[in-house]
Amino acid sequence: MAKKKSAKKRNLGVYSSGLEKHCAEILRANNIKFEYENKYVLIEGFDYPSTYFKSVPKQKSMVDKTNRRSLPITYKPDFVLPHHNIVIETKGFVRANDSFPLRWKLFMRYLLESGQGHYRLFIPRNQAQINEIINFIKDDTTKT
Repeated sequence: MAKKKSAKKRNLGVYSSGLEKHCAEILRANNIKFEYENKYVLIEGFDYPSTYFKSVPKQKSMVDKTNRRSLPITYKPDFVLPHHNIVIETKGFVRANDSFPLRWKLFMRYLLESGQGHYRLFIPRNQAQINEIINFIKDDTTKT
């Protein structure tokens, strides 16, 4: 099995993929301000008050997780453009068992419940679709 190349070896800088890097570069080239990977807490962490045992890898017996805090569920969209009320989540390939679809739905629900349901959401899969978003933004700003 081939090892996955790190972002630094692929010359991506802080970005996780070539699509993210392209998106950031084209946003900058068009003087569109953005925030990168801001963390949103979708569901707060909590303490479960009763007994909790769980199977873990490489253990025959279940492990006692009683009195251990369950961590929050968080989400970091790739790009938030607050001046344009836009969120861009670049996604090339999504595996069938990936947590992304569930987190995305929770994120949309978070936006609705926090009064931010006016944000327009985009999930481009390629550079051409990112270019479409840029054209959408340019067209939208000429209308206002």
